[in-house]
Amino acid sequence: MVWGLVPADALRGAQKYYILAPGTYKVGRKDCDIIVQMDPSVSRLHAEIVVDQMISSMILNAGSTKSNSHVRIRDSSKFGTFVKKELGPKARLRQGEEATLIEGDIVTFGTGNASFRFCCVPFRIFIHRPMRGQLRSIQSIASSIGATVTSNWSTECTHTLVNESSLVTTELIEAILAKQLVILVHWFEVLAEKNICTEFPSCTAYLPNLNLEDNMVRIVDPKIRENCLDGYLFVLGSCHEYKFGDKLQLLLEMIGAKFVGADEYLLDSQTSTVKENNQVVLVVSGESTSEFNNSRKFSSLSRISDVKLMVAILSGNLDSSLIEVPSIVISSSHSTDETIVADSDVETDTALSTQAGTNIKSETAKDNDTEDDDTSGKREDEEHVKNSDVEETANCMPMPIEEDVILIRKFDKSDASDIGRHENSDILYSQDLIVRNTIASVQPISSKASSVNFKCFRKRETVSGNSFRDLIPFSKDPYKESEHGRDESDYMRDERKRKKLEAIAEEMFNSEKLKKRAAASTSLEAFLARC
Repeated sequence: MVWGLVPADALRGAQKYYILAPGTYKVGRKDCDIIVQMDPSVSRLHAEIVVDQMISSMILNAGSTKSNSHVRIRDSSKFGTFVKKELGPKARLRQGEEATLIEGDIVTFGTGNASFRFCCVPFRIFIHRPMRGQLRSIQSIASSIGATVTSNWSTECTHTLVNESSLVTTELIEAILAKQLVILVHWFEVLAEKNICTEFPSCTAYLPNLNLEDNMVRIVDPKIRENCLDGYLFVLGSCHEYKFGDKLQLLLEMIGAKFVGADEYLLDSQTSTVKENNQVVLVVSGESTSEFNNSRKFSSLSRISDVKLMVAILSGNLDSSLIEVPSIVISSSHSTDETIVADSDVETDTALSTQAGTNIKSETAKDNDTEDDDTSGKREDEEHVKNSDVEETANCMPMPIEEDVILIRKFDKSDASDIGRHENSDILYSQDLIVRNTIASVQPISSKASSVNFKCFRKRETVSGNSFRDLIPFSKDPYKESEHGRDESDYMRDERKRKKLEAIAEEMFNSEKLKKRAAASTSLEAFLARC
């Protein structure tokens, strides 16, 4: 148990003090263990607090030893020290006098308002899964400050200590439900090294990483967990299906998350408002999901396993990657209507394309009427045979069933006149099932269909805008490398003539230049000879 001096009133400059080890602690205005500067009547060395022994809270609460705290106060000032018991008047201690302090006493230094409450701070340590020999060492450290250590969780525990990468168990979840901060064992060792302090070491530097089903979880402060799951509505199944049972629901309640049971979710009237404002997520067990296979409503929901949701709660953050997006279900928009496959548009388009090809061939045949009569007659016979083959192929083409695009037309059950007409349809589409009529016969594809040349639909007389004739206007036939037999245009003749004139002019210029150089060299030799 740790002793504490807590300001009785919210005074400016007043601080709390915690005594963690036996010894003598000076109280005064300057250069003391406990600094009191709220009252000018406080001496530089005003009093001394003597701690003979650190005892646990369990011993203190015993009736026979409640009055023996092993803590005394001795006055060393001019204006005195006042001690007010819980029952009784305020007693003044003069210089050299001392009194025993117990929990709840009010100590006033000087004649002013520098009053402190003497109280105990209980320390009952729960150490989770200690390593071999670690429990004994922690107990020895705890005895020096009057704390008690246990390896079994109970509601009387005040602190929870764990080792790094420790496994998450039910006891640890119960400690978190009690809103206790889970910290590393090293924090307690650092605390025990101090004799007196104004505040305990910060726990943020000693937050552990725990192991939950091979998922490393960074434990956070309980305040950070609050409202960390806003914007979600969780649908829970039976508690016994989850790893930690009803602890998951209790954790969701603790952090203020929204959740409903699976049966309650099916009643739209009760949860419709909540659904509109939150993303609905189905919480499934990591081992089995058969519980939610009976209803179609659950198949369209996003899913998260109970272990991953527990990871999000302990870490204070739900990562969107932990949520599984539902599979896309393709179904009819009306559950009570049936649809049937009508005649395909592909068959109609094929017939139209065949007719277009026939027209092109007939136009080509008309343009060649100026040829020999025997050749023309033979071409007309071949054209007649091809047209008949194409028409027969279009009539024998079966209705596409799976690979081609199909036209789906809504069929109303109430229309009794159409029932007989659709009895022999190949495929029936419904909300849950696709039924194939295996009795319906499929007409065989004619072997002549493979002989259809679909290139006949192409317009051969269309001239491209990117032809060589447009890009190189002076080239009549760009694929011929030789100029023999090609008709020259006026532009080409003028260009050839211009290049010849340029060559003649350049040759005359170079020859004139050589003559001037020769004359200059001759005159220089003559001048040198005369000299």
